[in-house]
Amino acid sequence: MSQLIKEISQKRSVGSVFTGGFVKWSANGQRLFSTCSNIVKVIDLENNDASYTIGDPEDELRITCIALDKNRNRLLIAYNNHVIREYTIPLEDGEEPQLAKTWKTMHTAPILVMEFSENGVILATGSADHITKVWNLEKQQCTHTLKGPSVVSSIVFGKHDKLVVGYIEGQLHLYDITLGAEKKFINEWKTHSSNITALLRIEDTRLVVALSRDQTMSIHETETQETIKVLPLFESIESAAIGHNGNLFTVGEEGILKEFKIETAKLLKQQKISGTRLDQISYDPITNRFLSVSAETNIYIIDFEDLKISRQLVGSHDEIYSCCIFGKNESHIAVASNTNEIRIYDSQTLDCQLVFGHTESVLGVVSPSWDTSLLASCSKDNSIIFWRLSEENEDSKTTTKPYLFPISVATGHANSVTSLSFSNTTRAPYITSVSSDSMIKLWSLRDLIKLQREVKIEEDSQQNIFDLLPKVPCSSTLVAHAKDVNCVDVADSDNVVATGGMDKLVKLWQVDTTKMQLGIGGTLSGHRRGVGDVRFAKNAHKLASCSGDMTIKIWNISDKTCQQTLTGHTCAVFRILFISSDNQLISADSSGIIKIWTVKNSECETTVDGHTDKIWSLTAKAEESEFVTAGSDGKIVVWKNVTEEKEMAELEKRREKLEQEQTLTNLLEQQRFDEALEFALGLVRPFCAYKVITTLIDHGQLASALPKLDSRKIQILLDFTTQWNTNSRTSQVAQRVLFELFMIIPPEEFLEMPNSRNLIESFLPYTNRHLDRLDRARQDASLLEFIWKQMRIA
Repeated sequence: MSQLIKEISQKRSVGSVFTGGFVKWSANGQRLFSTCSNIVKVIDLENNDASYTIGDPEDELRITCIALDKNRNRLLIAYNNHVIREYTIPLEDGEEPQLAKTWKTMHTAPILVMEFSENGVILATGSADHITKVWNLEKQQCTHTLKGPSVVSSIVFGKHDKLVVGYIEGQLHLYDITLGAEKKFINEWKTHSSNITALLRIEDTRLVVALSRDQTMSIHETETQETIKVLPLFESIESAAIGHNGNLFTVGEEGILKEFKIETAKLLKQQKISGTRLDQISYDPITNRFLSVSAETNIYIIDFEDLKISRQLVGSHDEIYSCCIFGKNESHIAVASNTNEIRIYDSQTLDCQLVFGHTESVLGVVSPSWDTSLLASCSKDNSIIFWRLSEENEDSKTTTKPYLFPISVATGHANSVTSLSFSNTTRAPYITSVSSDSMIKLWSLRDLIKLQREVKIEEDSQQNIFDLLPKVPCSSTLVAHAKDVNCVDVADSDNVVATGGMDKLVKLWQVDTTKMQLGIGGTLSGHRRGVGDVRFAKNAHKLASCSGDMTIKIWNISDKTCQQTLTGHTCAVFRILFISSDNQLISADSSGIIKIWTVKNSECETTVDGHTDKIWSLTAKAEESEFVTAGSDGKIVVWKNVTEEKEMAELEKRREKLEQEQTLTNLLEQQRFDEALEFALGLVRPFCAYKVITTLIDHGQLASALPKLDSRKIQILLDFTTQWNTNSRTSQVAQRVLFELFMIIPPEEFLEMPNSRNLIESFLPYTNRHLDRLDRARQDASLLEFIWKQMRIA
């Protein structure tokens, strides 16, 4: 793209949508309500752009629990100050929930669980203060306060006004909440020895199922108070749901969704969902899907029939180290964050897949320009894994959802691999890697290209990925820097590689593509802090580097001299990128600021506050119409180039202004002063109105023009006069206009005008100041006249 970029704006972003707690289905199953610190995120599963939030992000309160009634048209949010807010959920799309009521519960500790009755009239709240309160929402009153033995962990309504409460120490209490009942507390079951994590009522029965972290489930009859069965599940259960087939579905510490026969606890089916604990599961009968949440705040949408994951949502990214746009037509964004999985986003829908392979946090992802379906990742586990993005299921020969599978690995670094860079052509394909072990390595990819479609790891394989995949041999290794190496980039010719390290140096390396060997190419010194990034210009013998010394340097590769130093950042600069055919640079720093520079004149074209913390990743689409940034705030932001749009809007604005000024000039020349005044006030432009008013005063037509104005234009004129009165050069016109308005508007009518009191209060101090100035001028004139009369010619 040859046109210089002067403006960018945020197109879309991916931030935290779930930070732990609860996730609920909407009525139609197309939206999710998730807790995200002090707000509730409403996630639209069909259209991510339609998502919104409930609550004030600046509120200091924190959400402890949320609940939806059975019809899912009321959302209750409990906060850490023991207050509950009720929101009405609209049925129509495009409408946002409205706050219906707020009440204080009088709990003395955070509310941990809330449950609606079947008809939605009764609400039960359980708290860490060991108390369960029952509320009649129609009468807006608390009907029962039930003291328990420990912290309340789960609640369920039974048949015939029965309430079963589970506690964190494993007790189950049965209560009768009928108004006027002789005895509230009916029975206690001590069938469990650990936290009751789920209570479920079997539909059309009086049976309640309790599940616990003691790896058992129990079935109880609420009328006879009998314990029907206690059955082993051989897993610590965190949550459970009953499907439309009447079977029990559980999740727990193993990260597996299991289906049981309730009566016998016979395991019917199971499916691995996550590598970590699953904390929640709920069933939506409308869409026939499960919703599950992992301990790492990932959200899974699971089909009921085969228990396969249909969608994955990342609740919170923590810190993002690297992003890469890849795939056919740049269809996906690969994200490396502070976890051992790679997160693959669909560029259009922002649907996410979690891809496992590394054993420690992934530090970088990169894709070559010559094969955008190929991806390489590096990690703190000292390894590099090569991946292939495929849209075809090779076994069934049918097109399926794109998936990423590993094809090869490269090992050999003695410490974390910090950065990767592919060659730019396939004449002699290779990849370079740098590490915290101070080394640079070159890996030939000739054999990888031949093998890249031959190896495929089964999803449920339990073997180590490094044992199953073929190894890419290292072709060359050199000690690159005296300290950790942060970055690496390959020149467009593939013959030169640049690295930057914490030793404040940029180093150049010659590449013999025939022998696949690295050689020393030179050293560029000048930075006063560690080098964060290096980038080659594609069409010139230039190299850019950025550093913790808050500067960007542009080097001439031929003579190894610094040509320019760009200053303007107030924090360490972490990422840079040549754009606009090497005529511009885009940079990102540790405070979240993005700057665009024009290289020719070293000027900053624009500055954007993009993130709230360090920006670790900066990448662009091939045509540079969009940019992607990510960093420590866990947010991925897609930026678009709006330079042309801004210029067109500015041109249109100037054109309209010229047309308006010409129209006003024509009206004045034709002496159509009344129309000119109305036109100027309609534009809401003080200068134009002032110009017309002075013309009316000169022609003695101001008094006749003002009565023809309607109330709205009079109000606009009064606002203008308030501004004019603050300046001694325009105050006389303001005073004249105010005088004429007082002559035509009765006092009582003037006082009824909006903002009339503020108008008078703003007029008085400046008017007094003008009077004082005139008095001083009159006194000076009198003194001058007296002196003149006393003077005698010698």
